[in-house]
Amino acid sequence: MIGQFFAVELKRSVASMLPWDIPWYDPSHVVFFTALYSVLGVLAIGLLWALIATIKRLKKDESHH
Repeated sequence: MIGQFFAVELKRSVASMLPWDIPWYDPSHVVFFTALYSVLGVLAIGLLWALIATIKRLKKDESHH
């Protein structure tokens, strides 16, 4: 019972979260990893935007000091 709860007995599992190691033929994997990579992509774009905005702001404020 506990083995089933922790998915220990599953014959197919994901050993790596890298895109080329995911069994894309399984619909549950497709849904989960599409959502995961979408969220990671949005976070990465937001961090990149914040970094660029900070660098621009710092360069603009350098001339005042």
